[in-house]
Amino acid sequence: MNISTGNKIGFLCFIVILSMWGYVFFHIIGIFDLQAIKDEKHHIYSLTIANELRQSSDDLTRMARTYVVTGDEIYKEYYFDIIAIRNGDSPRPKKYPPTYWYTSLTPERFTSDKLGIQVPLKTLMGNMGFTESELLLLQQSQNRSDNLMSIEKQAFALMKGLYNDGKGTFTLKGEPDRAFAVKLLFSPQYQQEKIAIMQPIQKFIDAVETRLIVEADEFNIKQKKYLWYVILLLVISTLMALIITFYVRNKIVLPIFSLVHDAQNIAEGNYQARSKVIVKNEIGSLSKNLNKMANHIEQDINKLKKMATTDELVGIANRRAFMKSLQLELERSHRYQFPLCLLMLDVDYFKVFNDTYGHSVGDEVLKIICNVSQLALRENDLMGRIGGEEFAFILPATNIDFALIVAERIRAAVDNAFLIIDNKKVKITVSMGATQLTKPDDVGLFLKRADVAMYKSKDNGRNQTSFI
Repeated sequence: MNISTGNKIGFLCFIVILSMWGYVFFHIIGIFDLQAIKDEKHHIYSLTIANELRQSSDDLTRMARTYVVTGDEIYKEYYFDIIAIRNGDSPRPKKYPPTYWYTSLTPERFTSDKLGIQVPLKTLMGNMGFTESELLLLQQSQNRSDNLMSIEKQAFALMKGLYNDGKGTFTLKGEPDRAFAVKLLFSPQYQQEKIAIMQPIQKFIDAVETRLIVEADEFNIKQKKYLWYVILLLVISTLMALIITFYVRNKIVLPIFSLVHDAQNIAEGNYQARSKVIVKNEIGSLSKNLNKMANHIEQDINKLKKMATTDELVGIANRRAFMKSLQLELERSHRYQFPLCLLMLDVDYFKVFNDTYGHSVGDEVLKIICNVSQLALRENDLMGRIGGEEFAFILPATNIDFALIVAERIRAAVDNAFLIIDNKKVKITVSMGATQLTKPDDVGLFLKRADVAMYKSKDNGRNQTSFI
């Protein structure tokens, strides 16, 4: 998509987005209403938590009374199940409605697929974000419920014939007294304790409702305030967008059209092309720099090509270019069954030159070796620098006999060369290795064998040629 079309589409999109913003703002009230619904759900769940505390107390009373009336142990078991769930000692049912103990009094009610996690009712209350005073009311109600449990546990003890030993425990044995147990759980004292449990719960419900009303009023005030902020920002954004659109079209888009055309001409190889964009901003600076780039790009490309394949010091093929050529020659030799030889050259005592005379003299040694060696090569032969003082030579369509002649020619040429250092002639010698390609050879094996031949010359006294 070109910039002109994009600019038109962008303007149309701006109008559409502007309409969408209006649609969104129209629904902001609806979004706030959803928040209000969320608060209402929070309210309902808060009441559910409070109701569970009340309901658990009622369920405990019902189970205790049913147990002392019927003597059926299952109701005593249900009683302690309710306490364990409320305290978080047993998993809570996944669905735990107020009618749970009316509709789920069956042996299989605690199967694994019906159970959730173990969590105390106190923890659920804390997670609801109640205020400290609200939590104190719930705690007060639960504490009173726990106190009522002492009467219920006394009745349970009477059912077993156990009596208070004066220390708060029921260890004295006697005759079971169901009638007294029933009387105890239906006494006015027991009923007063039940009423005392309900009073903090009602205060809690009233406190939560009051708090939620206050929060709702504050939310409505913020809603109106931020709605006006949004409207004001919308007007400002619209004006700014129009100004920016005008500026971008005249100062950026149109100059870029011209700049893209000029850059395309340069990219196609027309380095005489020049940009005519004149604007007083970053686009104008880019236009001037583009013209400077066109002046240097061709020179830089040629320099990069040469640097990619040529050793900077001695001006022959570098290791990368040499290895690429060796791979091609090896494949050609294998394909057409032409002989191929490889020579390796290492400067004798090169470290001594560097340590004695300095690296600059060492560089001059490498240049001399490179110059005299190339004079002994044919047009199709290739010399490359593959290491610090190591050179290699590819001799296409050459057998080992002729390769040894070339190697000796190179060695002798280097041996006859010399450096003048402090008015003294300093001789240079090299060790040569030669090998011919065999069918199993790849580049690695071929190079290794030539390298071994070269080190054979070093081991035999240097300044000589060996072959493998």
